[in-house]
Order: sequence, then structure tokens, then C-alpha cells
Amino acid sequence: MKVMAKYQNKREEVKAKKQNAKIYPIYKMFSWDLLFFYSIQYLFLTTTKGINASDILKVDAFYPLFIIIMQLPSAICSEFLGRKKSIVIGNLFMMFYIISLMAIPGIFGLIIANLIYAFGYSLKAVQETNLLYDSTATRGGEGLYPKINGKGATGYYVLDGIASLVSGYLFVINGYLPMFICLIFILISTLIATRFNDIYVNKFEENDISNKIKDYKSDFKISIRNIINSKRLKALLIFMGLFNGSLSIMGTYKGNILTELAVNPETFSIINAVLTLISGIASTFQDKIHKRFRNKTFSVLSLTFSFSIILIGFLLLSNLQNILPVVLILFAVRSITMSNYYILSERYSKNFTTPKTRARVSFATEFLTNIIEAISLFLAGVLLDNVNINYSTLIIGLVFTMLLVWSLDYMRKRVGLKPEEYDQKDIELE
Repeated sequence: MKVMAKYQNKREEVKAKKQNAKIYPIYKMFSWDLLFFYSIQYLFLTTTKGINASDILKVDAFYPLFIIIMQLPSAICSEFLGRKKSIVIGNLFMMFYIISLMAIPGIFGLIIANLIYAFGYSLKAVQETNLLYDSTATRGGEGLYPKINGKGATGYYVLDGIASLVSGYLFVINGYLPMFICLIFILISTLIATRFNDIYVNKFEENDISNKIKDYKSDFKISIRNIINSKRLKALLIFMGLFNGSLSIMGTYKGNILTELAVNPETFSIINAVLTLISGIASTFQDKIHKRFRNKTFSVLSLTFSFSIILIGFLLLSNLQNILPVVLILFAVRSITMSNYYILSERYSKNFTTPKTRARVSFATEFLTNIIEAISLFLAGVLLDNVNINYSTLIIGLVFTMLLVWSLDYMRKRVGLKPEEYDQKDIELE
């Protein structure tokens, strides 16, 4: 298989790239996450579907593993489909995910839905990033990628804030009503994706499927070798896995904490809406945060977040009255750090990549961070089975603060250096 430029005419290629760059922020605004669903996810799974919080965490622990399992079939499909079709079909699987959650009862339904979501996500997520890179990257670096990606993220947070506010009230009317509206928004995302243009195409030859499997095995070996040999990549991915895990855990713990503090569904949705709007506003500062803190950016974001978890844990154990406002301020810290971290982590992990190495780096990122996240989620679920949410939150805060401090120290002389300060094997991932 050969990767070739789709357009022989330079003017047509520039036009296609401009259209992708123009559409992408709108597409990301509608598709970055499942609008109308995530704000009521905890309520839907616990109240409507009758699944307890610890089981949600343990089932969610399988999702990162499903992502790893789906890498090969999704990689083969995406190579044959191209970036545009992969994104479109991936969004269709998002629709099947929502339908499965609604139609299949209990924990089994959640497992099946996560498996469907894993394939759809694997099919589209990497191709979304790569499509934008294909359309914006310059010979000397990332070009307009961070600006356009950040613009789309900001739009998503604003729209999700509105959706979060409305979904709680819709949930009170009928627990399935936000789900149906979520399906409509995924359909809109799918239609927008049909307007993308592939910048590069794959030219296939005989035995390409078997060759692709061999290539995948080769890329897998290279990705693992890169993790082992590249001190920069290894340090970065260990940190990302730990931080991703802590963010995911608190995403579920947040619902449990609000329930423990007797927050009703309507107020639940208002809280999520405000937190999402805070995320949207905060994400506009991602470039300023990067310029302000440079190689200390991850330290500032992660430790601010982990300390906020510890404070929430102490508040829950204090038996003080009217702690909800303070807890919400600390949840806002999560929203601020999370919105900037997800944008910047994409940016940092793609530094020093080329069209040839980008997929390998994406795979290495998914592989290692998902394993760490899966272990974190499962252990957090087991913890919640044995300890109440108050102590669980404090323990998670303390443990992840120690782990993040260790990983940041490990990164200190391996990530955030000047290009000339790296060994060649740290940044040349061919």
C-alpha cells in the first residue's frame, strides 16, 4: 500500500484543505463528545438502568481494553475506507452505542455498548486528528492545528453547556428523552463529516489485507519499541495514562458525590451545564497556558487537579454543613484543567511526528494510556465496593497525587526539551 496525494493540482489541494479547516471546528463542536448524554449519564445508568456506581467503574475499565482490541480491525477498515469514510462510519457506530444503551438491559447492555463504542471511536478518533493535521500542518511544524482544534473544542464546551442544562429537565420528563436528542446530534455530526475531503489516498495492491495485518504487526512492534526506546514518548504516555485515569475516575465519582449531597436531577443538570461552560471558556486559554508555563504546563494542570480531589475528600469527611458550593468550585477546577489538558495533550503527543509516524504514535498513545486507565478505573471500582464515596475520594486524591508527582519527576529531563537536546531515538520514530 502506498500513500499518495489525492490532488495532482495544487490549487485543488489547497481548496480541499481550506474546506476541511473551515468545517472541522463546527464538526468538533457537534461530535467531540455525546451531547445531551454525558451530563445525565450517571443518572441514566444508575436510576433508569439500575446499575450501581462501582459496577459502572468496573465495566468502564474494560472500555480502554476494548479500544486496544479494536485497534487492528479499525486500522484495517480505516486504511481501506480513508479518513473521511472512517469518520462518517465511526459516527454511525456512536448512534448504535446509544441505541444499545437504551435497548439492552443491565451490566450486559453496558458492556455490549462499550464494545460498539470502542470500535466506532477507534475508527474515527485517530482519523479526525490526522485529517486536521493533513489539512493544516506545514513542513516546519503543526501549522494552524492547535488554533483550529482549540476553536472546535471551545464551541463544543459552549454547546455542551446548553445541552447539559436542558438534558436534566428532559430527564425528569422521561429518562430516555435526552438519549433520543443525542441521536439527532450524532446524525448532524455524521452529515457534517460527509463534507470533509481526503487529502491523501491509499493505493492498494494484491494481498493488501494480509499485508495490512503484517504491517499492523510491524507497526505494533515499532510502537512498542518506540515506547521502550524513546524516553520522551515513554515518560509522556505514562503521565497521560495516570492523568486520564484520575479524570475518568472523578467523572463517575462526581455523580456519586452529588447524589450523596442530595442534589436533585434538575440541579444536577444545571451544575453540569455550568461546569461545561467553564470548560468551554477555560479552553480558549489553552495556548496562553502553554506559552505561560511551557514545560511546566502538565505539572500545573495535574497537581492543581489532584489537590482539588484531596480537598473534596476532606470536605466530605468533615461533616460540615453547606459544603456543596465549595465542592462545586473544586469540580470547576477539574473542568478547567481537563479542558486544557485534553487539547494540549493531543498537541504535545503529536510533536515531532510526520504523516508516516503519526499513526504509530497515536497507536502507542492509545495502547499504553488505555492500559493504565483501565487498571485505574477497575481499582477505583473495587475501592468503591469496599469504602464509601467520602473515603474513596480522599484515597484517590492522595494516591494519584503521589503517582503524578512521580511521573512528573520522571518527565522532567525527558519531555519539554529543545529539539537539539533530545537524542535522535527520542524524537525520530520511524
